[in-house]
Amino acid sequence: MMMKRISKYLVLLLITISGCDQQYSQVEQGDLNEIFNINSSPTFIGDFYEGSDQEFHYFSSRWKIEGDRKVKVPKTDLQITKEFNFGSEELRVTVINSPSPKTVFCEIEGVPIYIAE
Repeated sequence: MMMKRISKYLVLLLITISGCDQQYSQVEQGDLNEIFNINSSPTFIGDFYEGSDQEFHYFSSRWKIEGDRKVKVPKTDLQITKEFNFGSEELRVTVINSPSPKTVFCEIEGVPIYIAE
């Protein structure tokens, strides 16, 4: 009985893990400027870099009410300055440049994207 229960949980875990990448839509180099939002909506939480694997960089735009937008970008299409393994941590990023010096995370069509502090 216990072995059957453990097997059921393992199957669910494998389905969950194998489906994680499918929730991210792929963005090509020509559409990179659509990844990050300049948004003053009170329901917008922010843009986050979620890490990279061997092929892609993973990002999410998060909202309090609306559904989150999750995208992956081929590593060949976007060079970032602070790369880490997908799922190990996350980093908030922003397009807006405040008066204090900020760390540039990447550049998209000449527009710097900063690490939010």
